[in-house]
Parts: sequence; structure tokens; C-alpha cells
Amino acid sequence: MGGTLKANKPFTKQNLDETYVKQRRASWVEQESRVAEKARDGFQKGFVQGMIGMGLAGLTHGAITLGSEPVAPWKRIPTLEEYYRGRVIPAEIEKIRQECAARSVSLHGALMDRTGWPAIPFDGQLLMSHQDALLIGGKVQAPPGYADHVLFTYPNLCEKCGTKICIELCSGQAITPGEGGVPAFDREKCVHCGACYWNCSQPLPGNPEKMNIKFRAGTGGLHSAEN
Repeated sequence: MGGTLKANKPFTKQNLDETYVKQRRASWVEQESRVAEKARDGFQKGFVQGMIGMGLAGLTHGAITLGSEPVAPWKRIPTLEEYYRGRVIPAEIEKIRQECAARSVSLHGALMDRTGWPAIPFDGQLLMSHQDALLIGGKVQAPPGYADHVLFTYPNLCEKCGTKICIELCSGQAITPGEGGVPAFDREKCVHCGACYWNCSQPLPGNPEKMNIKFRAGTGGLHSAEN
């Protein structure tokens, strides 16, 4: 964009394509991204295959990988009843689900407590990541007056979703239990990681390749001076 400013050109798509996009496509960054494009696809089949696939991609400059086409979230994410089969009966899961919905708290956290997972105490000695800063009161720098960049396209799909994996995957707790079963989104906590978008388990009616979460361009950066 610096070249566009120096030439006193307006920020049109054509001018940006001729400067930034053209330079990016010709850069080493673009070449390396092509090499790494499918390097991690092996993790779709497991950790070991993923590590081997990354090694092969690096040694062959992307010519050989162990990747496969990613499986849609609604095909690979089991229901809670399937995941906890043999440990928690469906009737008890439904009871815990209703209790958590009434209190607007995490269902997965309650189920982990029920199955004996020990809680991780916060002792103040852990290394602070950006997500940690958000969880203790920090926020992403996002000016007011703009629309949310994470949208739930059809709220009725969220209402009937039994896993709500978007809530559990959100490392900054920007997505939390909301009223009526529809997750609530706090743009001040979002770190723009895209985990919710890539793992939404509710396909759109008539278009199963698209999920119910829409992730749009947002204002603000990933880091705030307030953190």
C-alpha cells in the first residue's frame, strides 16, 4: 500500500492488485506458502502421519505430502452422546445440558467434571500468552461502531446444535453460551484465529460444504496496547 500512497492513487481493487497483490505473489513468502499448503493435511489421519507428512513436504518442497481432503466438521465431530458412550448415559447428558443452558455455562466443562477430569488451577506462574491476557481482562483493539465479524447465519441451527464446539474451541472466550441456545459473541475478546469457523458442526441447508458460522473481515488488530 506504500507504493499506492506514494503514487497518490486511490485504494481501488485494481490499484491494490497492481501493487500489494502483485508483489506478494512474486515474493518468497508466496513460494513458501505453496510449499506448505498441504504440509499439515496428514494430521487429518493422526499425529504420526501429520508429522511425517510435514517432513516429506519440507524435504521435497511440497511435491510429496501425506495429505487428504479435509473432512467436513459435521462428518468428523461426534455427538456428545457418541463421544461419552460407555461413560455417561444419554439421559444424564441431556440433564446436564439443560442445567448448563439455564446457567449459561460450558456444557463440555461440566461433562469433563462429571467424568473425572481434574481442574487446572491458575497459580499465576504460567507463561502469559495473548489468550491468557484476554482471559484476565485484556481485549483486542477494535474501535466501536462496526458490525461483528463473527456471525451465526441461522440461529435455529445453533439452537439445535448438541456439541456447540465453537464455544469450547474459542481460546479467548469470545464465544460463550447465550440465550436460547444461540452462542453470544464478544468482539473485544476475539483473536481472529478462525477455530470456530473451521470447526462449526452445523452445515448450511442445501450447501453442506458451508458451515453456519460466517467469519468476515473485522476491525482492530490481534494485539492491543492495553494488554
